[in-house]
Amino acid sequence: MGFQARDLEPVYAQSQAGGSVQELLRSKKLKRNILYILLLMICITAPLALAQNKSRAISEPGKISGITEKTPVISSSAEMECSLYYSDPSGDNTLSAGESAAIKVLVINKSSQGVIEPKLEIAISSSWAPTPRISVKLMDKVGPGEIGTYKASMNWDKQLPSGSITYEVKAIDKKSGLATEPARLVFQISGQGNETAQPLFVDVDQAIPKTAWSNLDAIAVVIGNRNYPNPDMPDVEYAVQDAATMKKYLVNMLGYRESNILYVENAGKADFERIFGTREVVEGKLYNWVKAGKSDVFIYYSGHGAPDMNNKKAYFMPSNSDPNYVQIDGYPLDIFYQNLDKLPAKSITIVLDACFSGGSQQGMLIKNASPVYIDVAMPVFGEKFNLFTSASSDQVASWYPDGNHSLFTYYFLRAIRGEADANRDRQVTVSEMNTFINENVPYMARRLYGREQTPVIKGDLNGVVCRY
Repeated sequence: MGFQARDLEPVYAQSQAGGSVQELLRSKKLKRNILYILLLMICITAPLALAQNKSRAISEPGKISGITEKTPVISSSAEMECSLYYSDPSGDNTLSAGESAAIKVLVINKSSQGVIEPKLEIAISSSWAPTPRISVKLMDKVGPGEIGTYKASMNWDKQLPSGSITYEVKAIDKKSGLATEPARLVFQISGQGNETAQPLFVDVDQAIPKTAWSNLDAIAVVIGNRNYPNPDMPDVEYAVQDAATMKKYLVNMLGYRESNILYVENAGKADFERIFGTREVVEGKLYNWVKAGKSDVFIYYSGHGAPDMNNKKAYFMPSNSDPNYVQIDGYPLDIFYQNLDKLPAKSITIVLDACFSGGSQQGMLIKNASPVYIDVAMPVFGEKFNLFTSASSDQVASWYPDGNHSLFTYYFLRAIRGEADANRDRQVTVSEMNTFINENVPYMARRLYGREQTPVIKGDLNGVVCRY
């Protein structure tokens, strides 16, 4: 629903570090009640320029029922100020039926000189799941006197229980390490949810439908990287199973010829370069297999991805890679996208069941590091591209042991089996895939692991993925 936020009342925390970045964030709508933690589902959408004059007056903290304020900590040298705001349409500090609440964080660089690089450390917990979930959001560099804004929203859902949500944030200057005291607020939820029915289970490996759809010129690349011999990298338990089953669905349901599928288990870097090309040589094996203007291309990858901590770029992690040398051993995601953009294909569908935050189901890939948000610079795709990714850039892609697959791939397969066909016209569109996947994956990630996983789907929403 639309939401016009009223004047927001702040909770302040002041300190020795200064910062301001301008990012606008929104949360995805929470779909179900959870037995673990209710969280704001936040994704970065766009920078928001809010540079202000250094002489801007700052009002005193307001008071809100249910909000705990921190006593300001003030430095006489470089100063940073972090203010936290909450608002709901009724103004009663309670998220009620049909409402959407707004949360805003201002980070102010009060120093007269010196640029800072702030990040926000956000901890969210609830009365029924008191263990907080902590996430980190990076911000742009901020000059003296500038202000950065972070915005998030949360929608009421009928499955939510009644209780309270605690939202705590502190700003940290990455350069100096100085941080504000946490600003903390508590708001209420007037919910109806109590217990959730057991989700329906479907064995996606059995009785795979066979359609009459024939796509003789279509080309596919299917890669499942399960085994990572490097002792610092955990295996991806279900990656080969994911890839093998995806290949069966391509043949049985999407009409691909098996001889037109480049299928690789535990691909090394040479496999990636041979198939997709390099920065210097675009014409890899995939390029040479495509019939110009005739071939639909489908690419599926299940395995590790990782960020390079220095250049902040994302990479596929080949089976023989070392996570401490990502830039050398990894295959760059930006080159992957750039080379695909040069394919003379009729259409290109990309399905990536991997996360690029540095985290994994079994822990961090890079020792002594925290998950990092990597803003992957993707080319401006034309209408021929559809992109499905298993999680947002700062999230972990989860497994689904009961389904013997990754969580995202499991629901992707269920979607193209026909479960996503909402209007029952015997074809599944990108829009229907988006609805089905995002109604199930985020909920199951919270239910199984108490964390957020929000698949990202882009492309021609009316495009047909499967007919059956």
